[in-house]
Amino acid sequence: MEQTFVMIKPDGVQRGLVGEILSRFEKKGFKIVAAKFGVLSEAVVDKHYEEHLEKPFYPGMKAYITSGPVFHSSKISISSL
Repeated sequence: MEQTFVMIKPDGVQRGLVGEILSRFEKKGFKIVAAKFGVLSEAVVDKHYEEHLEKPFYPGMKAYITSGPVFHSSKISISSL
C-alpha cells in the first residue's frame, strides 16, 4: 500500500478548509489513516524543506509555515475503492 504526506498549511487551517480538503482526498479514493494538528518546529521544517535551505525565499516560507498550526498526515493511502 502506498502512502503519501499531506499538509494543510496555516492559512488553510485558519480559514477552516481542513474538512473540505480532506473530503476531496476521500472522494478520490484516498483513506486517511492517521493525522494531527500542530505547530511545526523549526527543526522539522528545516528537515522537510532541506532542498530549499539556501534559497532566497526560504526564510519567509519558514516563517509562514511556523506561523500557526498545520494539519499533517504521513498516513494517507490509496484504498481499493
